[in-house]
Amino acid sequence: MIKKLTNRFFTLIPENNQLERIWILAKTDFKKRYYGTSLGIVWALINPLIQLLIYYFIFSVFFKTTIPNFPLYIFLGLIFWMFFAEVTKKGLFTIQTNRYLLENIRINKLDIYYSGHLSIFFAFLFNLLVFFIASFFFNINYNINLLFFPLIILNLLILTFSINLLLSIIYIYLRDFNHVWDVFMLVAFWINPIVYSESVLYEHKIILYLNPLAGIIINARNSLLYGQSLDLYLFTWNYVFSLTLLAIGLLVFKIYSKKVVEIL
Repeated sequence: MIKKLTNRFFTLIPENNQLERIWILAKTDFKKRYYGTSLGIVWALINPLIQLLIYYFIFSVFFKTTIPNFPLYIFLGLIFWMFFAEVTKKGLFTIQTNRYLLENIRINKLDIYYSGHLSIFFAFLFNLLVFFIASFFFNINYNINLLFFPLIILNLLILTFSINLLLSIIYIYLRDFNHVWDVFMLVAFWINPIVYSESVLYEHKIILYLNPLAGIIINARNSLLYGQSLDLYLFTWNYVFSLTLLAIGLLVFKIYSKKVVEIL
């Protein structure tokens, strides 16, 4: 059933132009990761659910958290975190793993980044759908603040795309950087308000502004889980940060992308 729905979803795309190329690359990558298994895309849900159960047990039993709707609080944080973690890890190897395309096919190099994002975004949307279904059992009352949620997702996409441009270039010149990134991600999980309240680490907002992912997760919960208005200062800053990083990433990519292909 899931496979049929996925195949139908993949047909909703024009059959020519650049969008088709991006879609085909994304679809191929998506099928490579999830097709051929018994559960298919459900595997994208199993990982956050297992982590949710572990963290829920630890923080509700041992730390006695009082966060409202704590299971959904963790689940939403994990959905955003796992997208960030998976897409940046994949982005680190984008140029290396797509070397054959860059060397043998006339293609816009950025299309490879778009397709990589899109293939992981499918699983992200699937997990969000599960979140929305689960939210009805927790009596979550959605209101007009829900309209800001797509803008928050867009912010996440811009941020991760910008990071990927930089990571992929760095990795070609510094092959040990993937280990550095693994360590960074281990630390980054615990400095983001995924399993605990933002007040634990971010009592002073000046610190919060140094971590745009934390701001994205906080505003996502405000608009989706608690029906609250966004922190507009944080929302604006997150966009300024992401767009600035995007400009830097595109500039670095423009300067080094041709040289990188020659190095491979």
